[in-house]
Amino acid sequence: MANEETLRLKAIDMHKHGVKVAEIARKLGRTRQWVHKWINRHRDCTDGWEQSQSNAPHSKANKTSKELEDHVVLSRIKLKGLPHMESGAFAIWHDLRMNGIEPPPVATINRILNRRGMVARENATYQKSGIDYPESPQNMHIMDLIGPRYIRGGQRYFLLTIISNDTRHAGVYPILSKSGEDITKSIVAFWKSYTIPDFLQMDNELSFKGSNRHPRGLGMLLRTVLSLNVTPIFIPVSEPWRNGVIERFNQKVERTLLTQEHSSFAELQRHAAEFMETHNQLHHYSTLGHMTPLQLDEKLQIPNIPLDADYEVTERPELDSCKLNEIRFVRLVRSDLNISVLNTDIAIIPKLMHTYVEAVLLINEHCLLIKQDGMTIQKQQFIMPLK
Repeated sequence: MANEETLRLKAIDMHKHGVKVAEIARKLGRTRQWVHKWINRHRDCTDGWEQSQSNAPHSKANKTSKELEDHVVLSRIKLKGLPHMESGAFAIWHDLRMNGIEPPPVATINRILNRRGMVARENATYQKSGIDYPESPQNMHIMDLIGPRYIRGGQRYFLLTIISNDTRHAGVYPILSKSGEDITKSIVAFWKSYTIPDFLQMDNELSFKGSNRHPRGLGMLLRTVLSLNVTPIFIPVSEPWRNGVIERFNQKVERTLLTQEHSSFAELQRHAAEFMETHNQLHHYSTLGHMTPLQLDEKLQIPNIPLDADYEVTERPELDSCKLNEIRFVRLVRSDLNISVLNTDIAIIPKLMHTYVEAVLLINEHCLLIKQDGMTIQKQQFIMPLK
């Protein structure tokens, strides 16, 4: 056991010195999942994080009193009746504590809810591939679209959702269309209220990329993002679980905001603003040390660099030739040895079959790099219009 704890300490020391997770795993003879586990444990805990935790119960289980069970049930009912609030076991635990009641363990709350028939079963949606996937960079936001949905009376709308991969600080913006202009204005609004990231990850939604008619002609969203020195990252086609953080957030939006009655688009916008405030200030993430997004912002010291309030979205912002102007596409190389980048098929060398690669488009240099584990494997010309 002492040897294991030494390896854990060594892994964190290497991580602090900038060694990549894949390299740490290789040098220590462990998996990347093992490395991520102890990085997260070190981040969430203070003393003794490297020590193994026994799965055996520390004491004989005591029967929960009926009075405490009733408090759990009443808390559940109360939270379900509040707009934008989660009502699961962790939310109940925090609600009881805030009201001066010493809560039972989360597992006990779940058992109480099960006994009282208050748990809805959900089927798993996604399955992850076991093939190594590129690490997510720090200071990255993830965006997605929900919709179309309809307000009473038939008015159609969409929701642009965006969330910090580091702190889960999130935004929800009702829009009337999936146009580049509506999407871009929502992203800019979030960055004005919060902070500008280094990276923005998204799926391959056509509204995000631009146009199939002119696949290499960058649309308003990509031009705006690049002009602000943010690097776009596109996840693999047909792998929505790669955006798992925002997919789970969207489920919360569906359970709370979208179960409310909205008499008009203006009322929907007000409800969305209230939802954002409630989520960022009050939602405790069990996977992140039971902290709220605002608490995580402070703990992780995320750079507070909001976009200038006077910034205005333009139709075709100029791309500065002195900036990086880089777009990343994560792709799985299948048996046909081709990947697609902006509707262009790129041939990949056979040794990369059935692995993930990063296709890095350097716009100013009209060049496409195929990378894996930070190393360039292929390089080829890829002409891009700069105007």
